[in-house]
Amino acid sequence: MAWTAPRTWTDGELVTAAIMNPHIRDNQLAEGPHLIARKTSDQTNNTTTYAADTVLFTPSIGANEVWWLEWRLVVVVASPDPKFRHTFPSGGSIASVIGPAITGGRMIGGTTSPTGGGSPSWNNDASGLPGMIMAMFTNGATPGSVGLDWAANSAGTVTVKQNSTLWGVRIA
Repeated sequence: MAWTAPRTWTDGELVTAAIMNPHIRDNQLAEGPHLIARKTSDQTNNTTTYAADTVLFTPSIGANEVWWLEWRLVVVVASPDPKFRHTFPSGGSIASVIGPAITGGRMIGGTTSPTGGGSPSWNNDASGLPGMIMAMFTNGATPGSVGLDWAANSAGTVTVKQNSTLWGVRIA
């Protein structure tokens, strides 16, 4: 969905869905990103084995769609740095970066799900520090969701806090 220049309306014109949708609905969908999901409680992983985030994943993305995604996270780490990776439908590809509010942003990308992991230096803070994972996802022919998996990079505990969010917008 691309932006459509707003229409100039005339008095007495019959308004139909075909006239309104490109100028109202489609333009609002093109203004993004939109809130897709918000964590209503903390989720903790105290292992080095990746766990799927139980809330911060997309609804089904259609075949050949392209999405801009942003995971805005508040993370508490007890000693180790966290590690992240993406899951997505076969035939898709993703390129993302972890940052900017953390030290040593890392790239995660690939055409195979799950992707390889990225492990940024997330300064330890008992109250949680914000960070962001920004991604461009290009889907292939198989519809499905894009998810985020995470774990401790070494022995310790990682908690993704309540009110962490996933934002996104379909760009093609």
